[in-house]
Amino acid sequence: MNLRIEVPADLELLLKERAQQAGVPVELFVLQAVTTRLAEGEMKDCAIDAEEFSLWLRQWADRFPKLEHSVDDSRESIYAGRGE
Repeated sequence: MNLRIEVPADLELLLKERAQQAGVPVELFVLQAVTTRLAEGEMKDCAIDAEEFSLWLRQWADRFPKLEHSVDDSRESIYAGRGE
């Protein structure tokens, strides 16, 4: 798709400077900027709040069996006999 966009002179100068700093043509710089902006919008649409995440995490954890005994997961027990 081709788009023709009129931009103010100060914005045009800024676009050219940023594109030059990035080492890419202005057209590619603008395309990358638009792509990034669209991707950010998609990510915001997918975000869930803390309460929803907490519920999901609890449901996920409930899928695993509960142990009836304690487990020693200390650093010492994990690395025992390895020369530390």
